[in-house]
Amino acid sequence: MLVDPARLLDDCERAWREAGEPPPLGGADSVTRRTTLVLDALVAYVLLAERSGLARDAVFTRWPACTVHGVTLGSQGNAPGLAQLLSAARARVVTARPELGRRSAARSPSATHADWITAAQEAARSLGWTWTPPTAADLASTSAPESAAQGAMSPPELRLGPGAGSVLLSLSSAPDAGTWQLAADGESFTASPPHWVLPGPVRRVEATDPAGTTHTSAVVDPDTVLLAFAADGHRIPLDEPLPATQVFLLHVGTLETECSQAAVVELPTPYGWSGWTLSEVSLAGVTRLRTSEAAPDRWLEVAVGRSFGWEAGATLPWLTGEDGAPVWHRPPALRLRRNPGESEARHWQVEVRRPNHQEPLACLTGAPGALLDPWKNVPGPLLGAYEILVHRPDRRWGRRRLTVFLAEGVDATPSAEWRLLAPHGGLAPARLNLRTGGPVTASQNVVPFAPYEISKELVLYAGERAFPVQALVPHSEVRLELDGNPLPWSVRPLDIDAADLARDSALTVRLPEQAVAVTPKLALVVEGTTLMSLRPERRTRTRKGDLRYSLAALTDTVRDCAKAELRLLVAGQDVHVGTVRTQSIAEDVVPDGTGLLLRGLRHPGELTALLYRVLAPWEQPLSVPVDGSGRIPLPTAWRSAGPLIISLCTGPHTAEYAPSWPRLRDRDTLVLRRSPWTNSVSDRTPATRTTEYLGGRGTLPRGTDAIPYQWIVAARGRDLQACGAKETAPAECLQALGDAGPDALLRAVDGSLRSGELATVLVGSGLAALRIREVTDPAAVRPAWRRAPLCALLLTAPLLPYLSGKPVYDTDELYPAEVELLDEVDQFLGSAGTAILAGHEDPSRTVGRFDAHVRVLDELPEIQQQAMWRTAGVVPRGLLDTDTRAAAAWQAFRDRRTLQYYAMRDECEDWLEAVENFLDDGHDCLARAFRDRAPGPLRGPGEAWMRVPHFSLGCALIARLAAAGDLRAVKLERGLRPLWTSVAAHAPDLTAVDLALAECLVTSETVRATS
Repeated sequence: MLVDPARLLDDCERAWREAGEPPPLGGADSVTRRTTLVLDALVAYVLLAERSGLARDAVFTRWPACTVHGVTLGSQGNAPGLAQLLSAARARVVTARPELGRRSAARSPSATHADWITAAQEAARSLGWTWTPPTAADLASTSAPESAAQGAMSPPELRLGPGAGSVLLSLSSAPDAGTWQLAADGESFTASPPHWVLPGPVRRVEATDPAGTTHTSAVVDPDTVLLAFAADGHRIPLDEPLPATQVFLLHVGTLETECSQAAVVELPTPYGWSGWTLSEVSLAGVTRLRTSEAAPDRWLEVAVGRSFGWEAGATLPWLTGEDGAPVWHRPPALRLRRNPGESEARHWQVEVRRPNHQEPLACLTGAPGALLDPWKNVPGPLLGAYEILVHRPDRRWGRRRLTVFLAEGVDATPSAEWRLLAPHGGLAPARLNLRTGGPVTASQNVVPFAPYEISKELVLYAGERAFPVQALVPHSEVRLELDGNPLPWSVRPLDIDAADLARDSALTVRLPEQAVAVTPKLALVVEGTTLMSLRPERRTRTRKGDLRYSLAALTDTVRDCAKAELRLLVAGQDVHVGTVRTQSIAEDVVPDGTGLLLRGLRHPGELTALLYRVLAPWEQPLSVPVDGSGRIPLPTAWRSAGPLIISLCTGPHTAEYAPSWPRLRDRDTLVLRRSPWTNSVSDRTPATRTTEYLGGRGTLPRGTDAIPYQWIVAARGRDLQACGAKETAPAECLQALGDAGPDALLRAVDGSLRSGELATVLVGSGLAALRIREVTDPAAVRPAWRRAPLCALLLTAPLLPYLSGKPVYDTDELYPAEVELLDEVDQFLGSAGTAILAGHEDPSRTVGRFDAHVRVLDELPEIQQQAMWRTAGVVPRGLLDTDTRAAAAWQAFRDRRTLQYYAMRDECEDWLEAVENFLDDGHDCLARAFRDRAPGPLRGPGEAWMRVPHFSLGCALIARLAAAGDLRAVKLERGLRPLWTSVAAHAPDLTAVDLALAECLVTSETVRATS
């Protein structure tokens, strides 16, 4: 018990007598927990009365209000049932006081249940209450919401993936629960449990579980640019002091410490986190730390008192949970946090429960800094995932949550502590021997690993309950870096396109530390002859076994070779780690009976084909392994699916890395245009009718439900046209979206398109210039900020003047829903957007301009161009902040050769002059911002591409002036639209930035004129 049972019952008895009889259904969470404790106390006294020979009714007579409220809890639909609650309470009491269970008469659950119901009715009568237990009909009427409460998912948790090779979001699941819908800084994803790998740094992720509940996880704080993870991979919240132990820090810039120098070992950067550094750091003796790129005052404190987390215990390095969490075979103790000077009188409350279950298995309290054994009252065997909730009893906020996977009594021994790369690919075979004891068993006690098996699934059993785990042995692996961006690790020889060598490429090999006593060399071998040898980079602060080889020096050597091999000379062996190709994987693809056949196949290793349906571009691709002869088998439904896009990738494809829409210009992307299509689906959903329309049958479906499909067709229309879809489909979809108006902006969230793709459609459809006079339904607009923030910004435009801080726009005039809507603006625009709306000068007004500096950049080799732009976009920021604008300009710069075609037209110069004349006539501030983007004098028509940012911002300003009601701007925007649409298709991110910037500038001008 948490407190003296008699005092607990007396206090609750007094409170509940004053409150009166309990409501028939429902109850606050805090009341539910308190009533559970009351039931424990009542059961304890009933057992004590029976052991002492007293009448059990004496207990109910002394505490009648507690009896009624306790039975009410068990009789509600959202509780596990009174009989089950009483049985669980009795088990807890007998575990704590075994002597109370020895002499009590055995009673059946139904009899116990009936006795307590009768006792509660008598107690209610003595209090003068009219309470009666709910009937079956009452419970049935509340079954739907109760089921939803039981099915509530645990919030997702950010953690380091296995081997620190990725950052992932663990997603809880229930049988047949379905997928999660994720929104990461406005980009939409669909993920399946147990985890989702973050494709790169984002500020926040909003995850909607299958039950419809949305959880928000903050990821990167741009002011601290640091994520801290405990030794077991769990993320350490930044509002807590860092533990003075070994931690993992993912950061930008160098680490700065106070009081003591931290011992730092740099590890390979996780997948997708280009520009970041992963360090294993010992914080012993350190009082606080920050990174060199953090805001000056953003120091992180290191715990001087006691830090919160696990202590002692032991993990099995050969087993992990499904989401990569460690498996503890000796349960750890929990150290409660204690800040310096904190009073010991304010206890923490700890609850142990199963994930996705509300009923606690055990409850205990502890003083700050105490070391608790949370498992002492948990019924054994300790097997599977557990969730620990720690909070102050007097506070409803400040909760801390830990998850842990226990496998008490399980032991494992591998045949080798490290699996080396085999000479011809894969890993050296190994096996793992498992030993279990007591009621715990395993699906297999000897786990063999084949050369290409990194991990294998196991199931641990405790009676009828099954808990899946992953078995693995630490191993060597290789991975490729392109433009500083690390790709996933692989145990297969890498397939490297020779054209990528000039993109600041590198190869990293992970070996055991004892294998690098003699520095391994990386050899370029052509037809058995070594043409060049590379030595690893000298990196003194990295793990000794992680060797990084720069591949840029191989560019000229492989130019005239059809194929070359990369071999690692290590420990007396010659290991094949990569193949460099100067040609595409395959020349063409043709139908072949029940599948497809790749012709001119040049890749002998493992291949995976991702198949995209041209007539259903909203569907996820089908992943199919390619056999040794180059054949791609197709399911029956795909043999008549119409034109297909086939994207070839080396190695197996894993679902945790979400594929994006393929680039048709990529050398390893093939198109099968002449493919039969028959519609075998009889339903008439908007998706089916849109597929028929793209195939040339019927008309474009209209209506609200069809809008998301119109967005996707319009965004990917150029590719669909090139692959055999209906020629007029993109133009008709753009027209339909323009006609739909605000409804089109609201339904953009269901299209799962990137901001750049949305910007292109906004321009082509005319929605970028749509006039919206008021926000009629703020509650409907707010979800759009999570998945289509650019559309949400245009819908919120009438309220933006209230962010100016001017007296004429007083936020007290707004409804609460409108204020909540405005709270989202800063998250998307960033500090620069807030400054512009407040009437200040644009702090990044020249960023994105193509001027003399960019002219010099154009003359440099591509590898040096990459180095100049590498820092852009490393830290996720608002759309109008400097880094985001620079990254958008870099995207346009890389496609400058295509943009040159549009920028050198005479009409481009004419439109630029027309925009300048329009803005000079009464829009001085806008004209100044427009001139800030001008490239200056050009040396000739070959530099016409330098006008693109100037033209893009001018078009965006005219469109937003048109949306503000300027009739002259409306006419001008219609004339600009065709050329602007073509430019936006090749510079989508720049278009998105300019639309948001133009909206802020036009709003600021409106506020200034009004004030």
